Amino acid sequence: MNNKIKDFKPSTANNAKWPHSFEQPISYAPLVQLSNNNWVVPQHFLRYKHTLQSVNEVLSNISFPAHFRVLAAEKDEQVYLQVAILNPDNYQSNGPNKESIKLLFGRRWYVEDNLPTSELIQTAFLALKVAREHEVRELIKFQHSRGTSTPFNNHHDLPLMAQNAELVMADNNDLRHVEEVIGSCKFAGAAIKLSAMNRIDNKTIVFQVQLSCEDCQLNEFNNTSVSFLAKDTSSNQFLHGLVDALIKVSNEYVSEHFKYNELARFSKQISVERIGELSIKLRSHNALRLCSLGEQHANQLNFEIDSGRAPHGCSSEISGFLAAHGVERPQNAHLYTNQFSV
Repeated sequence: MNNKIKDFKPSTANNAKWPHSFEQPISYAPLVQLSNNNWVVPQHFLRYKHTLQSVNEVLSNISFPAHFRVLAAEKDEQVYLQVAILNPDNYQSNGPNKESIKLLFGRRWYVEDNLPTSELIQTAFLALKVAREHEVRELIKFQHSRGTSTPFNNHHDLPLMAQNAELVMADNNDLRHVEEVIGSCKFAGAAIKLSAMNRIDNKTIVFQVQLSCEDCQLNEFNNTSVSFLAKDTSSNQFLHGLVDALIKVSNEYVSEHFKYNELARFSKQISVERIGELSIKLRSHNALRLCSLGEQHANQLNFEIDSGRAPHGCSSEISGFLAAHGVERPQNAHLYTNQFSV
C-alpha cells in the first residue's frame, strides 16, 4: 500500500517497520511484490485507528488549488472533515465581488476511526466536489420580471416546496423555446450565449453555450465553452441540462487537480487497465499465498469491518426493508445478528 515499505522483505513480523501508527498489518499479513519490485501490504490486510492527529497527517499530503481547504476537527470525540472556502459574495445583485470575500464552511463529513486511509482521502475528495457544486449552483442567476433568483441553490425550503408542489412543477410556461429565456440567464455575473443547437434524433438535442465570465474564482469556467444533451428545446430542459453540465465541469476540475502525494488518483491520465491489473495483483490468491493463520486473521478482520457497518437502533426499519423486497434472510445475515434479527 505504501511505497515507504519498499525495502520490506516477507516476514510474519511485518509491522515492526510499518511507517504509520494509525494503520497496522494484521498478523501473518501477506507481502506482495509489485512489477516495480516494491513490496506492499494490501490495504484489506490492515487495521486502522484514526485520530485527529492521524487524519491531519493524511490531509497534509493532499494538495488542491487555493480558495478551498479541507480541515479536520473533533467534537465529542468524533473526528470530522470540513471544507473551508474563501469566496466572493455570490448573492450581490451585480454578481460576485472579489472585493467582498467571505469565509465559509461546508457540511461536516464524519470519519470513523477504523476508516481505511484510502477511503479517508476519497472522503476529502468528495467533500471538495460537493463544496464546489454548492458554489456552482449559486453562480447561476435568472432574471424574472420582479427580481433575480438563484433557482439551483441548495438553500430553498424543500419541506415547504413539497407541501406546495403545484407552485414549482413545470407547466406550459416552462416549454418556451430556449432562445426566449437564455438572455435572462447569467453565470458568475456574465452572460451565457447559445453557440449551437443541433438535433441528434427525435429525443436528443445537443446544446453548446459560451460562458463570458472572465474573473470567476472557479477559473475553469472563464471564457469556457460547454456542451450538453437535453430531451428537447424547452427552457426547462435546457436549464436543467446546463446546471448538470456546469457541475460536471467542476467535478472534472477536482478530479484533475486533487492530489495525494502528488498523484491525481481520479485524473483521466490514470490508466484504467493498469489500475485493474494492479487490483488483480493485490487480490490474487497466487500473489497473496496466505497461510492458514493468515486466512483466519483476514476472515476475522473482514467480519469485524462488515458487521460494524450495520446501523444501531434500526432493527424494525431493516426488517421492514427486507420484507418489502421479499427477502426473508439475506445471504450475509450472520454478520448482523448483534444489531437486529434477520
